[in-house]
Amino acid sequence: MAHRVRSLLLLWVYLLASFVSRGQTTSSGYSITNYNSDNALPQNSINGMAFDRNGFLWMATEMGLVRFDGLHFREYNSGNTPLLTSNRIAGISVEPSTGRIITEPLFNTRRIFTITDDYQLKVDSALSADPHQANFRNDTRFSFDNLYNRWAARDTGVFGGLFDGLEYNADLLTVGDHQAYVRKINRYYFLDDRTADVRLLSGITGHALKVQFIVGDLYVFVDMQNRLYAFRNGEPKPMTGSPRLLELLKRVGVTGPYPVQASLRWARDTCHSFFVYKGNILLLNARHGVVDFDTLAANTSIGSVNCMIYDERNKIIYAGTAISGLYILKKQEFQRLGFTSDNYAINSLYAQVELPDGRLLTGSGVLDTHKPVNIPAPGLYDRMALFKSSDDSIWYSSYGYVRKMDAGLKHSTAIQYIGLGGWMTSIVEAPNKDILFCAAKLFRWRAGKVTVLLDHLSPPSETFVIRLMNPHELWLGTVSGLFSYDLDRGTVKRLPGLRKATVRTIYTARDGSTWIGTYGQGFYKYVQSHFVRMPVDPGNNLATINSIMEDKQGFFWLSTNKGLYRVSENELNQYAAGAMDNVFYYYFDKSSGFGSNEFNGACVPIMTGSGYFSLPSLDGLIQFKPESITVNTPDRSIFIDRVSPTNKTVLPAGYFNQAQDAGPLIFSISSPYFGNPANLRLDYSIPELDTNWHPLPSDGKLILTGLHNGRYRLTVRKQEPFAKYVYATVEWTILPYWYETIWAYLLAAALLASVFFFIFRLRYIRQVKRAEQLEQKVAERTVALSLSNEVKEKMIAIILHDFRSPLRFLHMLAVRISENYKKASEAELREMLLMFRNATRELFEFAQDFLVWSNAQREGFIVKQEPIVLRKIVEEIVQLYETGADIRNNAVHNLVPDSVTLVSDAHILKLIIRNLTDNANKYTLNGEIKIEAFESAGRLHITITDSGRSMSRDQIDQILNTPYQAGSNTQGFGYKIVLELLDRIQGELAIDAPGVTGNRVTLLF
Repeated sequence: MAHRVRSLLLLWVYLLASFVSRGQTTSSGYSITNYNSDNALPQNSINGMAFDRNGFLWMATEMGLVRFDGLHFREYNSGNTPLLTSNRIAGISVEPSTGRIITEPLFNTRRIFTITDDYQLKVDSALSADPHQANFRNDTRFSFDNLYNRWAARDTGVFGGLFDGLEYNADLLTVGDHQAYVRKINRYYFLDDRTADVRLLSGITGHALKVQFIVGDLYVFVDMQNRLYAFRNGEPKPMTGSPRLLELLKRVGVTGPYPVQASLRWARDTCHSFFVYKGNILLLNARHGVVDFDTLAANTSIGSVNCMIYDERNKIIYAGTAISGLYILKKQEFQRLGFTSDNYAINSLYAQVELPDGRLLTGSGVLDTHKPVNIPAPGLYDRMALFKSSDDSIWYSSYGYVRKMDAGLKHSTAIQYIGLGGWMTSIVEAPNKDILFCAAKLFRWRAGKVTVLLDHLSPPSETFVIRLMNPHELWLGTVSGLFSYDLDRGTVKRLPGLRKATVRTIYTARDGSTWIGTYGQGFYKYVQSHFVRMPVDPGNNLATINSIMEDKQGFFWLSTNKGLYRVSENELNQYAAGAMDNVFYYYFDKSSGFGSNEFNGACVPIMTGSGYFSLPSLDGLIQFKPESITVNTPDRSIFIDRVSPTNKTVLPAGYFNQAQDAGPLIFSISSPYFGNPANLRLDYSIPELDTNWHPLPSDGKLILTGLHNGRYRLTVRKQEPFAKYVYATVEWTILPYWYETIWAYLLAAALLASVFFFIFRLRYIRQVKRAEQLEQKVAERTVALSLSNEVKEKMIAIILHDFRSPLRFLHMLAVRISENYKKASEAELREMLLMFRNATRELFEFAQDFLVWSNAQREGFIVKQEPIVLRKIVEEIVQLYETGADIRNNAVHNLVPDSVTLVSDAHILKLIIRNLTDNANKYTLNGEIKIEAFESAGRLHITITDSGRSMSRDQIDQILNTPYQAGSNTQGFGYKIVLELLDRIQGELAIDAPGVTGNRVTLLF
């Protein structure tokens, strides 16, 4: 029952695969890249193409001249090349003797341009002076000076006007620089400028032209009746067209004078001739009397071809078209072999075995390279492991069974149900014919019996691959590193160094060396019991290695998840030995013919009996012959162009100077290479900025800004095989600003020295003046100190004098009271005590005034500002001096209005008024003293007026204008106190006489 269910399941899967199947598409065998105005090509019409000796592809377009390095386009047009007055370029050719590029504008201005070694456009005066040259459209310049001088110098109508406008004749076909064939109104001529010979080709004269072309040095003419004629050096040659060529020519219709341009185009480069017909590119040849063609590319969409170049060595076709730009076709040398199915899992292959008839058995069925359609048969075989033993039996697993089948795929038998626990992942054969295989466990088949050798690893690990290293040792590649199993002792050990690596492949090379590929951790060489990690590519694709194969030329082929790599085993060995710092990896991707860049891991690659490598991928088997694969190494020089940032002009090469404010420095760096861009690895270094190597930006442009003055060197390197580097260098100087030059520094130093001298001189003068001022100040202070000492001495004398009088009066009064207090009446005694009280109060007031004045001489003395009602203060003073005034028989009057107020220090103001009132009382007898206040002109006037003896003008001047002058009277000290304290409260003092006699002292605020 189970067998019937399984059969039905297989039938259903087969029908499903057949239902979704479709025929394999037929490709032209080339990968095609189109460059047009949508992706960097300036214009879609290409009139001519040529390679220069450095490997650049030059194109003549309707929008200028274009240089192409395989990745980037450099434009020469009227906007950035002043010599070009027109952007329309007629054609381009290479001078055979020098390799120079020669080009001419479409509208002939008799100016022929060449390209200099540093890629500047210049006028070639010698070529421009020659009017007798033509045909840049055939990649060869034809000069007919001798012909013209012999035949047409006197009569341009010779040969039916052949030489009249010969340089513009579109039916001129050249053979080298000096021979050509030309049509003139159904008459055909051979021209030889060396001999100045003109020969009429009588055999075809009058024939209606269908197509004419050059193959090598052979001129081929086909008329409307499809008759083929051939000529060499102007002589007829017996040639025929191959049947397929004649059949092709018959299919070409003719509807006008140049119908061939509509359906069949002829083009040529310096070595090849082509037909382009309905998308087919045909390479013409003439061998053994037969004109024939080989199909280079079939069924392309390329049309309207103007020019073509075939790089036979690298198998690349360059097609310049009239309306579609540039096409680059690269030969796909890898073949995909797969099943016809839309089910992606069908073509995701892992294991394969070659059958005796050359077919390949896979997990999805049998593939036959000779069949256009291969129908899958999924489900019969597990995908991961297929093995052909030495007896030609095929081993595989299916649904938990290990099975063995004959090479004819007719008889299959189960070896033994052994509980694989999943797919069998790897299988090998020992020298003693034991079969070793693994799934969840390691098994051995010997003489019809299956034995479990290893139940599990420690730690438990899934095994991807097993490899017999010698008759006694088996290596196991797992998700947790590499293990060694001793087949004799049955023991297992971990190999140190790859503990965390997922091992996908173990490969033993022809020289006996062992190589390990991992998933994500790179690949290694096993050297003296340790693993040496190999360098990876710049894209880190080699971190995952799915398989390793070795060809007969000493190269390893490494399949990865992102393409295929080719590397010299010798380079890897030298790197492992420490003799090289890097390794060159050559890269292939699906543009070479893969269906997918992703090759499957833990797969089984093989080399077929016919010498093809067959690698399982996510989309079928990828097959190729290693020795026939074209390796287009990047072997051209490096070129560094300096580009103007304003108009994109290519500036002259070599050492240069640039100002700091001249804008950014733009270098366009290229090395002509038309292979896979991943194989061109350019790095740059500017030691003045840092010592590291940096990958060049993908657009090839290096833009430098903010460079300071100094000398710089840009070095660009390109890696080539065998750790070889090619270098190119350019040096320049960033000029300093004017203030950074040596003269500016010297000028600045001189100015600085002058400034320092000026400052020194100024400071010296200031110090001298300060010294003089200090001397003057010291002298003034000395005088002031002397005066102060004199004042202090006088003050002491005055104080002693002023204290002595009151004290003597007190002493006399005390004696009088002491002698008469018993005899005196009560009234007399009261009067004496009152006099005693007043005298002591006056003495106290004097001491208090002196204390206030002394405090005012100290630093930090603070004036206390507060509102003052002036009449109250004056009233207190009047009451204070009432007794003293009575003794002098004086009357003191307070005439200050109640409304008069001011803001000042009340204590100081009171002291000043009291002192002035005391002076008035002292020097007035039998008179009156009036204290008044009024406002005038915004100022407050306080006056103390007495009727005593008036002071002289000299006395007043001495009081007001001199800090202190000692005199015979004692007024000096009182007025010094008044003036100094009045200055503290922002007041002024005025003294005058109110009349004939008396004094009036005015305080102004």
